[in-house]
Amino acid sequence: MAREEVYVSMMIDTLERKKTILEKLLCQTREQETLLKDEEIDVETFQNIIDQKGEEIEKLNQMDEGFDTLFRHVEKEITANRMTYKIQIQKMQKLINEVSELGIQIQALEHQNSGHFKIYLANQKQSVKKFHTNNRTAASYYQNMANAHKPGSSYFFNEAK
Repeated sequence: MAREEVYVSMMIDTLERKKTILEKLLCQTREQETLLKDEEIDVETFQNIIDQKGEEIEKLNQMDEGFDTLFRHVEKEITANRMTYKIQIQKMQKLINEVSELGIQIQALEHQNSGHFKIYLANQKQSVKKFHTNNRTAASYYQNMANAHKPGSSYFFNEAK
């Protein structure tokens, strides 16, 4: 029985760490939102946040796998002795609700950020397109001007001299 109690405690600890990581992810997602709302996005900072979030998500995935493994070990014991683990079960239920709520908040904010990012990319694409168009126009202009002024073809050229 002691081994199962240790497993249940480990599950609670895993949920608490998961909650902490999700809170950190929520803060990072809010930072991304702030960056995306700025006129000029600090691309380096934005990329750093993405990298950090990737690391945190990897930790979450590992925790989920560990939690599932622990749960498989204690599922029968917890189900058979619900009253013995009542306090731990309630604590896990509370943590699972908090973790789920954080997940929903992050998902909603990510959806908003995705829209902001698409707008940013569309503006960048338009800017690049405009730059290329201006560049081609300028190159064409200089090419035409270089070809138009050949020696001896000037309108004011005086042949009587």
